[in-house]
Amino acid sequence: MSVKGAIVTQDGKGSQWEFLSYDSLPKIISEALQKFNIEGNVDDWALMNEKTRRFVTEQNREEELHQGVVATIKRSPARLAEDSIHILTSKPDHEISLELENVVKYAEEFSYANEFYKKEGVTQLLDIVKRTPIFESMNCSILAHSLQALCLVMEYMGTELWTKILDNMAIKKLTEIVKSREAREKVLGVQDKIRTNTMSSTLTRNSSIRDFDMQNRDNKQAAGSENEPPMAQFALAAIDCVVRFTDAGFELISSLVKPSDVIMFITDTNIECAQYALALINALFAKQENKQQFYHELLDWNIRVNVEKVIRVVKPEHMDLSHHISEFQLLLLGLHKDAALKPVDPKEEDHMAMLERVKIQALSEHNGSEWSGLGFSSESADTAEGRAQDFQQCPPGLLALQCINHFVQKHYDRHREMVLDQLSREKDRQCPFIRSAVSVTGLLYQQLRIQRDYIGVEIDFLPVIFSQDNIFFELFSITVQLFNTTWHEMFAKTSDFNKVVDVVKEQLNMVFKGEKKISSTEDFKAALKAVPFSKIQEQRLKSLEKDSLPIIQLRKKLKPELQDLVNRQRLTILEAGEVFNVPKSNKRHRTLFCRLSSNHKTLHYGYDIANNDNPCPSIDELPEKLNVHDIEGIILWRDMKNKNRPRGWDSPLGFSLEYNQSTAMDAATKTLDFISQTVEVFSYWTDGINVLQKKDASNETAKQHLSMLLEMEIKIRQLDILDIEGLHLPENPPSIPPIPDNFNFHYNFN
Repeated sequence: MSVKGAIVTQDGKGSQWEFLSYDSLPKIISEALQKFNIEGNVDDWALMNEKTRRFVTEQNREEELHQGVVATIKRSPARLAEDSIHILTSKPDHEISLELENVVKYAEEFSYANEFYKKEGVTQLLDIVKRTPIFESMNCSILAHSLQALCLVMEYMGTELWTKILDNMAIKKLTEIVKSREAREKVLGVQDKIRTNTMSSTLTRNSSIRDFDMQNRDNKQAAGSENEPPMAQFALAAIDCVVRFTDAGFELISSLVKPSDVIMFITDTNIECAQYALALINALFAKQENKQQFYHELLDWNIRVNVEKVIRVVKPEHMDLSHHISEFQLLLLGLHKDAALKPVDPKEEDHMAMLERVKIQALSEHNGSEWSGLGFSSESADTAEGRAQDFQQCPPGLLALQCINHFVQKHYDRHREMVLDQLSREKDRQCPFIRSAVSVTGLLYQQLRIQRDYIGVEIDFLPVIFSQDNIFFELFSITVQLFNTTWHEMFAKTSDFNKVVDVVKEQLNMVFKGEKKISSTEDFKAALKAVPFSKIQEQRLKSLEKDSLPIIQLRKKLKPELQDLVNRQRLTILEAGEVFNVPKSNKRHRTLFCRLSSNHKTLHYGYDIANNDNPCPSIDELPEKLNVHDIEGIILWRDMKNKNRPRGWDSPLGFSLEYNQSTAMDAATKTLDFISQTVEVFSYWTDGINVLQKKDASNETAKQHLSMLLEMEIKIRQLDILDIEGLHLPENPPSIPPIPDNFNFHYNFN
């Protein structure tokens, strides 16, 4: 097979070319060299697809060399890599900047990156990084392009190979770059405001880097060349790989880099740097033995605020950054996992002290000794062992008690109000606070996927998680109040506890999995308020009607009967008659009145008969008639193309009846034309004509009516069974027992 295309040289010369699909790539390149009078070895040259910017190889030639492709003849990847390494090796540092830019440009292509790595070009790049000082503008450019080229090559070769090429000296240099003033100036646009190794007084603990950025944004353009990439982001990428893939690298970098050195790069002014900085924070966070201590150190430097501000500028195309935010969310929420997997110990003084505090702050002195008023599930709540029973299931275990303790301390008035309100109700109608709190903790633990114990899982991050420091406890405080509200909306009894838990679970599902992102606790509270029990009940009915096999079978059984009802209603409208306009092409008449006979066999009509004095003429007053069995079809004017539409058929509410000429009263007429005065009349009459032709009414109005009737009929039939407590419609019909061996019956009169 012959393949045609175009081939050009780097200086712009071009020519049409053609080759056979089974020709070898060296043969194609050789013919191209001859055509352009280019001297040299075939192995030193290659073709590049101008559209994809990929070199053509034997492996990808079918994809890259196809009909109509434009290819450029260039030096082969091996020769380019060899030339680049020669220049980087032989030229002084101040002359290699341009070649480093070329390496960056070509390293985005796999063939070149592979050759560059095989020829140990990365070793040369690392030597440049290690020997180049940071403190000059030219050096910053050299470092930035060297690191960028390294990252591009290693991305193809496998990021885990960083650990093989980086020695301690290289790692220390990378950390120096991250901590350098020059790197920060390039990312943040700030000059001479941040000391090399420590945060200045301008950027202090508990102040976000964003606040610092706002004061100095105007200086950003002054820092470095616009085409020069921030060297910090590539240094961060390399360090991240070292931390993730080696324990020794983690120990070394932990001793060299403080969290504050990295957090400042999590800024909404540079998405790429924020991505790499957050990835490094995640890698360090995941390997910490004492994660709580590390997280508190991160909080001291306002990482949550910085991440929250980055979230505001995240777009769908920032997939890598979104992944790292989700990863950080898992690590943050994972701090509660140890508590959730630890049961409350009745012999632990701290645990019992928390419960004692709950009782003292909720109950008055008169009821101070009544533990049962707090809603424990155990009847022996007056003993430490009895009170601890509610917290034995893990998860949520101790985490539930911690949540209760937070709620009591931070929302004292609301907690006291809830408990005392329950004590004023009948015992069977009281919402048990402790039981409900334990269940709510378990639901949130499940919803937020805290049980995940690995990194890299693809989940959507929740902006609300970064809105407050103790966010899990705050979400609990809101949800436990929702539980109380839902309990009363359902008029629940003690025996209905699990039903309330199911409803609250559905409410949380609708909020967390809704289309709108929840950005704050106020949003969370408003979203929960928007899904009361009545809405859950409505959703359940819809789901039941849609998914339950008995309901599907009932709908199938009812549909023919209700469809017949809709059809008969359309015929009743035709019997009543209607006034229609006539096409403009009919110069003799203005209106047409038509009605169906009671036996549904004849359409009676007349022109210009209906008026204010006689709006609904009787059949006897209509001189014309059309037998229904003569009608061959109905034409909807709106469905006809303009070029095929007869003159005067220009209304979207117009339709015509085609009938057999041989039996029609007016032999010159092939169609009976109608223009409805309203959309409703058009819908009813076109449906009615279809029914007369033994078809179902099927336009949008008919479908809506049928759906409404089906829904009403199903709900009416459900009324009796839905009120029976504890009764649920089965997903599948019960099995029919086998026929007995005989039908002999015996009745015992005793």
